[in-house]
Amino acid sequence: MKLFALLGTLMVAVAALAYGAQQWKWVTRPADVQYVIYGGDLGDTYAPAPHDAHVAFYLRGPAAKEMFNAMGPDKKSECGIEKNGRVREKEHMACRYRPSDGYECDFGFDLTSGKSIGGSIC
Repeated sequence: MKLFALLGTLMVAVAALAYGAQQWKWVTRPADVQYVIYGGDLGDTYAPAPHDAHVAFYLRGPAAKEMFNAMGPDKKSECGIEKNGRVREKEHMACRYRPSDGYECDFGFDLTSGKSIGGSIC
């Protein structure tokens, strides 16, 4: 009986390892991206300067949908998202789904320090 239990446990472990070891490849794909380089803060921007430069990225389409799906769960919107819209946020990354516009994500970086910052004021 102990032998059957040991064999059963071994079979479950091997199946779990095989399932977890499925092939995944690092493949880059095109994305619909726009960006802006600016100085100051979002909502009060001006031309970038050597010690005051930031970049905000705006992704749309399939890349934004894939990011949105990986972030979960949904969050209540503070930005007045339209009916049936959805919002997901993590730290300085925000992704939204709007029935009229589809998926969109935004994020940014402080170019003088390399630190992550928000890409929108919502």
